[in-house]
Amino acid sequence: GPLGMVFDDSRHAGEGGALVGFILGADADAWGERPRAERARAVCDQLVEFFGPQAGAPAAYLEQNWADEAWSAGCHVGVLPPGALTRYGDALRQPVGPIIWAGTETAEVWNGYMDGAIESGERAAREVLARVAG
Repeated sequence: GPLGMVFDDSRHAGEGGALVGFILGADADAWGERPRAERARAVCDQLVEFFGPQAGAPAAYLEQNWADEAWSAGCHVGVLPPGALTRYGDALRQPVGPIIWAGTETAEVWNGYMDGAIESGERAAREVLARVAG
């Protein structure tokens, strides 16, 4: 199916259920050209494979095309394959000459979220201060 990743976004209270899925990379381009109804059907069919028949009849189906968003420029968050962050995550934060990296993808905690962006900015600021003071 079109989804490259799916998350459970249900409330902790257990009332109802919510799934969030992403169509990634070249698949997003290809599926973005298809009619919304075709995308919705393909997404629901894939969710049925994962979660059973109830996933095929959602109470609501919402879409967001991140490429249409001026501030995200087409990407909700950088997605790395399983194991990439645990194996190579430190390399995302290593300075290269005078360049110190910051951004949510370089966060040590909450990678991909605003909390991670703040954490990485604070880390980068500490690194800059250490260089200037040192």
